[in-house]
Order: sequence, then C-alpha cells, then structure tokens
Amino acid sequence: MDSSTTLRRLAAYTGLAAVGLFAIALVVFSGLDADFHTFDDYVSKLGARGKPYGLWWNLIGFLLVGLLLAVFGYAYGRILNDKLVGTLLVVFGLGFALTAIPIDETDGVSGLSTAHILAICLGLAAWMFALARLAHVSTTSPKARRAANFAAGLFFIPLIGQALELWLMPHTHRLVFVIVFGWLVWTAVQLLTEQDAQAA
Repeated sequence: MDSSTTLRRLAAYTGLAAVGLFAIALVVFSGLDADFHTFDDYVSKLGARGKPYGLWWNLIGFLLVGLLLAVFGYAYGRILNDKLVGTLLVVFGLGFALTAIPIDETDGVSGLSTAHILAICLGLAAWMFALARLAHVSTTSPKARRAANFAAGLFFIPLIGQALELWLMPHTHRLVFVIVFGWLVWTAVQLLTEQDAQAA
C-alpha cells in the first residue's frame, strides 16, 4: 500500500468516524438527558456545567470528534499537497475540540461560555477559509471544487434564515451541522471512490 492510499484511507475513515461518532453520541446523550429537547436546544447544552453527563458528552461529542476532524484535515491537506488547506482544516478540528469547554447556562458572558463560543467561531471560520482555498488549489479535483463551493454557498442559508427570523438559533446550529458534516461525508466517500477507481 503506497503513501497516497494510506493518506486517502486515513482522511476518509477519520472523517466518517467523526461524523458517525458525533451522531451516535448525540442520540445517546440526548436520550439520557430528559431536559434536552433534540430540535429546540443548543447541542452545547448537553455539556453545560452541572449536567449529569456533561463531562462525557464534552469528551466524546466535542473533544474526540474534534481530534478526529483535525486528523482528517491533516491527511486531506497532505493528499492535496497544500499546507494551507491542511492547516485550516486542522484548526477547524481543534476549534471543534475546544468546544468541550462547557458553557455556563446561568451566565452567557462568563469566561467559560465566551471561550466556548470563540472556539465555535474559530472552527467555522477556519472551515470556510479552507473551502475558499480549495477552489484555488490545482490538485483539487473538479468534483471536490464544486462540492466545496456548494457547501460554502449552503452555509449562508441558515444564517440568512436566522437574520430574517425564519427559525430559531438552535435550528440554525442544526442546519450548520448538517452542511459541515454533509460536506465531510461527501469528501470522505469521494476519496474512497477515487481510490477504488485508481486501483481498478
């Protein structure tokens, strides 16, 4: 197995593992927390200070998932031979991991809550810059470039809907998760498909 194949598998499997682990953790921990409403509460509420399973959610749903995303980003950058894409996606993963800092539901401007929000903003900003960079990397395949542009365009729909008060902020968060993780799954599957095509 050559290094290219190894990197493709590493990126694809860590990307899929991150999405799968997050989805499973969300189902399990939201089921354990009777006060959590799946569609109407921030996901961060699962790891808020004082929550009975908050520590475990933060370790699994945020920290571990974020580290998997960082590994995906590193490997994907190596595949494209572009350090900037890799660095931005690693920062995205680390930003996601740092959302393991629990929010304080009683004080939205506390140091913990502020750090949590900054981590989210850092991660999403890095992800958006990575997508923008993908459009200008010569090693990016046309399909990957179109997917990056499509995901970047979709990303603004929840924000516009929020600004127009078409839905609540927790719903915006859900849509952002779907878009970001949807791009990740598509990219992972594409890496495996291209690998199989090359092997054939």
